[in-house]
Amino acid sequence: MKRICILLSMLPVGLMAQNYAEIQTGMKNFYYGSADTADMDGDGKMDVVINGAIDSDNDGNVDTSFNEIYKNNGNSLVPYASLGANATHLGDIKFMDFDNDGLPDIISTGLSYNDVVNYKHYRFRNSGTGFVKEADLDGKIYGSLEAFDFNNDGKVDYAVNGTQYIEGVGFMNNLDFYKNTGTDFDIFKGWQPGTQNGSFKFVDLNNDNFLDLVILGMAQDDSPVCKVYLNQEGTLVLSQDLTALTGGKMDFADFNADGYQDVVITGQDSSYSGFLAILMNDGAGHLDTQQINIPEIADSSVAAGDLNNDGYYDFIVSGNDENSDAIVKTFLYNPSDQNFTEHIPTGLHTLGGPGFVNLLDFDNDHRLDILLAGFDWADPGMPSLTKIFKNTSTEVNLKPVPPAVLNLTKTGNRFNFSWSGASDDKTPTDALRYEIKVGSAPGSANIAKYVVTTPSWFLDLDPSVQNVFWSVRSIDASKVFSDPSVQGTLGTRDVAVNSQVSIYPNPASDKVFIRGEKVSEVEIYSMDGRKQNVVFNNDQSVNVSHLTKGVYILKLKIKNEITTQKLMIK
Repeated sequence: MKRICILLSMLPVGLMAQNYAEIQTGMKNFYYGSADTADMDGDGKMDVVINGAIDSDNDGNVDTSFNEIYKNNGNSLVPYASLGANATHLGDIKFMDFDNDGLPDIISTGLSYNDVVNYKHYRFRNSGTGFVKEADLDGKIYGSLEAFDFNNDGKVDYAVNGTQYIEGVGFMNNLDFYKNTGTDFDIFKGWQPGTQNGSFKFVDLNNDNFLDLVILGMAQDDSPVCKVYLNQEGTLVLSQDLTALTGGKMDFADFNADGYQDVVITGQDSSYSGFLAILMNDGAGHLDTQQINIPEIADSSVAAGDLNNDGYYDFIVSGNDENSDAIVKTFLYNPSDQNFTEHIPTGLHTLGGPGFVNLLDFDNDHRLDILLAGFDWADPGMPSLTKIFKNTSTEVNLKPVPPAVLNLTKTGNRFNFSWSGASDDKTPTDALRYEIKVGSAPGSANIAKYVVTTPSWFLDLDPSVQNVFWSVRSIDASKVFSDPSVQGTLGTRDVAVNSQVSIYPNPASDKVFIRGEKVSEVEIYSMDGRKQNVVFNNDQSVNVSHLTKGVYILKLKIKNEITTQKLMIK
């Protein structure tokens, strides 16, 4: 196995200074927790859900499992809803839209103090006014959850990792798969060998639009592992055995902006020494271990994102040092020498593991803020605290430009999407991510809506789906979304562009004329998907004088084909 040690760059402190200020919130202090962030109500602000345990009577003893959702009101995080008495800790929690209604739902797993024998796994549906428990299932502890569309059907699936007691068998470390059918989930127990005290991610490593698996932690035989499985058209095939790790976490990002996702891992090796490394992607899905040579960080958590607003992905680690003292460090990527700069940011409350660290743009200022939880080992009472810190940098970061060209082809039931023309003021184009939104009507997302790491994707849809409407948003390394792209469409025999048809004038203010083949139907949609009332005249012109200034989609039916073109109204 190839292992390369990364030498940390020694840059002037002024070039890498990061300052944060705590935001006062209504959050409880969570022990043994995990968290996730999403815009749960569509108001454009990132909200938070946390699972863990709390000291409910403030006597210094952790006594209650508690999961709570916190709403972002623009100034703080305030309690929105708890998730019932049988909450979980020592597990994981995630937002995911499992019913494609545009509202993020919640899945969780772990152990409850109300029942320490039976581990639980819950699904909660977002009703728009609250969360309703829809499933109460056997769960896992010392594990994690991930949501992803494994079979590219537009419906988000998920997997649960960790340890679970099975009657007559004992404790098993398996990765269980929950396949979304649209109305329920098909359960595949022991889908892949799993781990406890570990982590896993599904990510497209070789840009073939199939999601691959990276997993680490303690395997069934009590040995640490770190493995890569490449997805060969729906079958996961073991590709690599990397440095074995336990007690670890991971995240992925395209650190060197070469168009391929890399992985950052942190944990303990087989000798229980702290281990921190970047798994650099060679472009074919092979990961080269590049260990970062620093003193030990154990019981650690990690998250990737652009922490200094230079456009490149960095990462943050929280945990315990070799003296079991709490430590929080950032590692800033320097594109000039392709190394990372170690830095201890100011303004953070130093919290150690076990805990969690998440990056989010709390106040929509295009700078990543930090959600942090863990033990305050410097306090004699050793409490576990939960805090959020605002990035106080004044560095300007513009939102990305959406893709300008959308292409869609259909072969059988497979819809192949691709796009180009996206850009950003700082993040290199190859490092951009994308949110693809697909619906059965203009502006809808009832077929698919999620983030991908490549400028292409495919969906295998039910044969009844013959026409889709879709758009894409670019996402930079600071998790800033662009405006939506022009909306595209394609039907059974549709074409993306018809070279024998043109529209003029464009931009227009009064009438638009269609030149070329005979058009039988014309529809115009605004960029938010609303159909406009227009009159199609016998001379193949369309009256547009009543439309407000902006960008529209002109949909033309020619024989049995559909073509779409962008129309500017001035």
